[in-house]
Amino acid sequence: MTYRVIQTKTAFKYPEGKLWGPYAEERDAQGRVSLLREHDGDGVIETGEFGAPCGVMASV
Repeated sequence: MTYRVIQTKTAFKYPEGKLWGPYAEERDAQGRVSLLREHDGDGVIETGEFGAPCGVMASV
């Protein structure tokens, strides 16, 4: 199972609807949602089979 984030509120230069991931670990998807929220955005996490996971987010 993998995780992905669907952006639900514009943040950075990306509009709502942008997909982030897939991530192998839920904590990485949660990190993306946290980062979006820090920049006045938001997102929701979906689980499923979305292909090969991307690399892990680097800690900032």
